[in-house]
Amino acid sequence: MSETRIVGPAVSPFVVKTLAAADYKGFAYDHDEYVSIRELGRYNATTGKVPVALFDGEAVYDSTLILRRFDEIHPDKPLVSSDPAVAAHQRILEDWADESLYWSVQAFRWHEKNEHRTIAQNARFVPAPMRIFAKPILRRLVGRQPRAQGMGRLPYEMLVRELGKRLDDLVVLLGRNPFFCSDKPSIADFAIYGQLCTGSSERVTPDFAEIVEQRGALEAWRSRLETAMGNSWYR
Repeated sequence: MSETRIVGPAVSPFVVKTLAAADYKGFAYDHDEYVSIRELGRYNATTGKVPVALFDGEAVYDSTLILRRFDEIHPDKPLVSSDPAVAAHQRILEDWADESLYWSVQAFRWHEKNEHRTIAQNARFVPAPMRIFAKPILRRLVGRQPRAQGMGRLPYEMLVRELGKRLDDLVVLLGRNPFFCSDKPSIADFAIYGQLCTGSSERVTPDFAEIVEQRGALEAWRSRLETAMGNSWYR
């Protein structure tokens, strides 16, 4: 029997995306939430980022590529529609969640209102001898990125307003479908789910969580998705 190991902390939206898709596919895996920088560099010298999935020792990195591999080794419950038009919408929505919604999540998490909780949440993944330096390390490695991208420079009130608009767009796109673009979960659902999990996790960004909770259609969608997964990564 093949062995699958997923590496990376579940505060990462891309790790949650990967874990949730694995749960839905229904195959067994081991999850290593903590990984040292040295070990991560050995698994993923190209980007040095999580998640990494090990399939019988073979490392695959990037959540999008990992989900493709899931379908290759476990064709049941495909994560992309066989209809080319539907599949195109699913891939576009997955990419939007990974590359756009992600920066909204990070801008909330690293805003001065929430930064102290974000650092406290992430500090447990810093090696014990280095935790005294967790704040400057995390600020340098992660905290500066939303400002460099641009989203982190926006006034907080604008972040709140724009997130609400984008979530309203998701409600429109969902429509009467049980899942995005289809009647079955896909890469689009798991990409969005990962971002919303991180944005709402452990009430680090309470305003983000409240904005999501105000959209009943998204809460109902999440419930359906977690039922299909047989698990929940909301914390």
